[in-house]
Amino acid sequence: MSEAACSVDGCAKPVRCRGVCKAHYHRLLRYGAPDAEPPFNRRAGTGSVMARGYIRMMIDGVSKFEHQWIVERVLGHPIPEGVEIHHADLDPGNNTPNNLVVCPDAAYHDLLHQRTNALLACGNPEWRKCRFCGEHDDPAVLYVSKSNVHHRACMTNYYRNRRLAT
Repeated sequence: MSEAACSVDGCAKPVRCRGVCKAHYHRLLRYGAPDAEPPFNRRAGTGSVMARGYIRMMIDGVSKFEHQWIVERVLGHPIPEGVEIHHADLDPGNNTPNNLVVCPDAAYHDLLHQRTNALLACGNPEWRKCRFCGEHDDPAVLYVSKSNVHHRACMTNYYRNRRLAT
């Protein structure tokens, strides 16, 4: 009995999972398609593209992300401890200086992402996302605590359904 071959054209490796070989299965998981080309095609000496799209570079034997090198060059000194860098267009490969925002800490960086996601989802950066239904709404109609944001009705339905399922 012979093993089935990978379903990607031109690949004769044995099937590992979902009808494709191990290499194409990993491309499916990482890039969404088994025949997707990895975005690692960069000119020699310009760094490597990491799995989440960030570019890592080695300069003088020190390895850092490209956006860190750029911010340090613009500031004229190393990035202080705890500082995070935000990509304004949410593209980790776009490291132009006008796309990089220096955040004093992780909380401010998270706030930028929260407001950007709300703006893209509903058009209002002030609105928050309900933990249970996933819809954005005015904070005045949501229950907001330090670690949780939700509609009271959504929370009630969630726990009622959870209790009934057991």
